[in-house]
Amino acid sequence: MRILLFCAIICGFFTFLNADSKSNIESSKQDSIKLVESNSQNTQNTQQDSKDSKQNIESNKSVASSDSDEIEFEEINIAANKIKNDEKPFVTPGAVSTREGVLDSTQNLDQVIRSIPGTFTQIDQSQGTISVNIRNMTGLGRVNTEIDGVTQTFFGSSEDQGRYHSGGKLLGTSAFGAAIDQNLIVGIDVERGSFSGGRSNQLAGSANLRTIGVDDIMRDSKHFGVIGKFGYGDNKVGPNWMAGVAGRHTFSDFTIGVMYAYSGRYTQQGYKIGGGTNPFENAGGDVADDGVPQGAPFNPTHLTQQPNNHLAKIEMKYLANSLLLSYRRYDNHLAGRVISQDAYQATYRYNPKSNLIDINALLAYGYSAQIYDESAVFMWGPVGKMDGKAYNNAITFDINNTLLVPIIKNLTYGARFGYKYFYNSYDKNLNYSWADENCKYGYCSSTGDQMYYFTYGFQPEGVQQLHTIYLDNAFKYGIYSLNANVNYVHWNLSTDRSAPCRPTNIHCDPKEAGFWQKSGNNVNVSTMFSVSVHNLFTPFISYALTSRIPNVQEMFFSAWGSDFQDFNTGLRPEVAHSFQAGFNSYKDGLFLGDDTFGFKTTAFYTKIKDYIYNHTIGDPKDQLNGAFAWYFISDNGDADMYGLESELRYDMGFFYARLSYTIQRANLIVSEAEANIGGGDSNSTLVNHGGQGQFSQLPEDYGNFDIGFRLFKRKLVVGAVIKYTGRTKRLSPLANKQFDYNNAQQGQNLFNITTEYLPRIPTIVDLYVNLYLHRNLDLKLEVQNLFDTNYIDALYAYNSSFASNPIGAGIGVTLFNNSARGRTFIASMVLRW
Repeated sequence: MRILLFCAIICGFFTFLNADSKSNIESSKQDSIKLVESNSQNTQNTQQDSKDSKQNIESNKSVASSDSDEIEFEEINIAANKIKNDEKPFVTPGAVSTREGVLDSTQNLDQVIRSIPGTFTQIDQSQGTISVNIRNMTGLGRVNTEIDGVTQTFFGSSEDQGRYHSGGKLLGTSAFGAAIDQNLIVGIDVERGSFSGGRSNQLAGSANLRTIGVDDIMRDSKHFGVIGKFGYGDNKVGPNWMAGVAGRHTFSDFTIGVMYAYSGRYTQQGYKIGGGTNPFENAGGDVADDGVPQGAPFNPTHLTQQPNNHLAKIEMKYLANSLLLSYRRYDNHLAGRVISQDAYQATYRYNPKSNLIDINALLAYGYSAQIYDESAVFMWGPVGKMDGKAYNNAITFDINNTLLVPIIKNLTYGARFGYKYFYNSYDKNLNYSWADENCKYGYCSSTGDQMYYFTYGFQPEGVQQLHTIYLDNAFKYGIYSLNANVNYVHWNLSTDRSAPCRPTNIHCDPKEAGFWQKSGNNVNVSTMFSVSVHNLFTPFISYALTSRIPNVQEMFFSAWGSDFQDFNTGLRPEVAHSFQAGFNSYKDGLFLGDDTFGFKTTAFYTKIKDYIYNHTIGDPKDQLNGAFAWYFISDNGDADMYGLESELRYDMGFFYARLSYTIQRANLIVSEAEANIGGGDSNSTLVNHGGQGQFSQLPEDYGNFDIGFRLFKRKLVVGAVIKYTGRTKRLSPLANKQFDYNNAQQGQNLFNITTEYLPRIPTIVDLYVNLYLHRNLDLKLEVQNLFDTNYIDALYAYNSSFASNPIGAGIGVTLFNNSARGRTFIASMVLRW
């Protein structure tokens, strides 16, 4: 009904169009506030002619627009040439990056994000979402993943592939992610190691996915625009498609624009690996009778998906007022459940062309649901038989005002003061009457399922709320710029506990069941100083104090039976100290009259206090009723990471090069929940919580090199993407117990979780050809993994599954069997009118 409503609005709207319409609507693309900051393009001539603003080369990095809190940059003019969006990071101090043309790319969204320095993705084929990794951090709070400036809170849980007593090859996994199709995304903005605006609960940085708008569909200032895309690939990539329509009209002082877009794709996982073999067909039979061939990394039949996406927007402008209304819908069926998500957003701006008034407000509501198939099992629990459903509700409200004031000659001050409210809740529904009838002592004899670990491990329930008051300050004096941002956060975590903690749990106080909550206050600071020495050298230094509160899943996850819901009531927020230093370079006409050159490099060091991890610890006091003498909790420790991130862009018309390279090291405590190890062996398996976190350690170094040539008056583009990945780790599928269940030592870790290096990943080459057949028609052809190389890619969820340990525990032999796709041919066509 929502889609029909938007279609009706569009049809009704176009009846008012006429050929004599006045000027078109200004772009209502979300505006960043423009706080004055250092520009790498100031030169000595610019300083001498500073009275003439048209001759100044100035760049203002936004502290994050209040209507979307996305990383945007003020329009820059250098020698009358407008800088492209993906070149603006090179004139903006700090670790910021942008990627444009995502919708048109034949590279998938994960690969586009992995081309950004210091940035990666976690890939879990059972989730169907985008999970961003920044500097070894991932998940809600550690990385603030946004769509159009709104934090994404979806937490997916996929079904098990196999049962405990049949070898239990794969437990279902759980992960945070953004549910959206790549064909609706036009750009990505990433900020690392700093923050601004209402971004109060992020540790490592933020990534904002910008969706398609009216201006992206319409061309040449027309009243009506259409866009269509179709792509197809072999080797189980399948088809993908998108269609969009937009219109705009002006009535005196009032302008309105409307758009609607639909997208979908069909993807399978039973692909051929390098060398042309299919491990899912050639593997050694279904020995365990669990649907997974022996030696295969996972069951591909569970991972076929066909997501559908809808996006509708209405953009309005009247005098100094602008309003954007948007609705987004996502539907999918994957890994044992139906996934749906609805997102509503309203963005308002009042800008009366005053230096003292620029009011922005954002209100967003998101709702997602996971409804499980009848046959679905999670953590060996009969979630499908119990009519399992999981829900997430999130509300965001942000309002602020921006001012820009010249103080004295050459000294300008900009400020933004605002308030943000964030509400995020997780709920579930389970029909326990089925378990009461079919399960005794935690074991369901009719299905072979177990209730022990599932009861409080499946989709923990709770609510987190944050109230943030923030003040961003920017000072500019000549070639010097200083940004000093601060926010104060009051937070609350709450849940309704269904069972008490066990009496001997020293980490839980109070232990009683019932309503429980915890509150606290945090102060975050982000500062940056830069000097525009030369257009090829703008150095900057920064320091940030950031924090994030425990997630509901970290706080309330409990992985034992229904008698006790054990967790750590004293779990503290993570606090990070981040130091950065680097420089920017940007110049038009470096070697030729019309070439452009951009370069950025950033060194960083981050120390994290109270880093949250989880483990199973011994509790010899707990021998009541023959209970195992151990329990699983989240805990606090320390972590640190450091590295160097570099990015270069050079374009001379017929030749271009876009290069990024990252080298980094991290010292992190490994969480047990990151290991997807769930077989029935009593010596080595994590029997209750595997796969409920994501192993997030980045490769020690990695790079992406995109080079190409434009030929025949730029009608033909031939290029290659070269992907280099250095030494990469995974969690070892062997997790040997360090003591017998009933011979525990107080506080000792039950399992010894270790990491190991993957086989060296070869350099992968993708070759592409773009044909611009007509101003309205583009054709793109690509061969991915050109040399058909067999390799295991970094940070795939199934790299460390129990399917890598089919020989048995105690032998010390594991397999590296989760190979990536082999040579794949992809073609796509984009039509615009």
